[in-house]
Amino acid sequence: MKHLFIIPVMLILFSSKLKAQEKPVSKSKFVFGISAPELIHVGLNYRISNSNLIGGSFGLGPSLGTIWTSISLEHRLYVGKNSQSTNQKTWFFRQGTTFFPQARSPRQFTFNLSVGKDFVFRNIKNGFTIDAGVFYLPDSESSSIILIRSLNLWPSLRFQFYFSNK
Repeated sequence: MKHLFIIPVMLILFSSKLKAQEKPVSKSKFVFGISAPELIHVGLNYRISNSNLIGGSFGLGPSLGTIWTSISLEHRLYVGKNSQSTNQKTWFFRQGTTFFPQARSPRQFTFNLSVGKDFVFRNIKNGFTIDAGVFYLPDSESSSIILIRSLNLWPSLRFQFYFSNK
């Protein structure tokens, strides 16, 4: 009878010891990357939940003898199964906006939509993100690289590294 009590207690203690050895994944991450429309950027992301992330970044990019700046805000909705290494979802839908202070109105703001995935390095606190989609830039029909001229939609592609010191 004594063994029936000791075995469950030992299992509970052992499992809590294993749980304590797991590396927690930080909710906040520093990011840097290159993209259209965010340019070469640095920022901070915060994982609100397993399905939601918010972030902001500041970017710089050369443009015909001047340097453009950008300020971006984003939200990601994560979907799919959890990754085994991080126990978090990795596929996401991203929506955001980018503000260009040097641009003339109405070209100061873009609206961004993309789909992407987080890839984790061996150290689960670090990794990179790739996402692709479109962004809307008003009054841009005259450009030669626009994706859908009548809708002012441009192609977007982003490579972003993230890391945490926690």
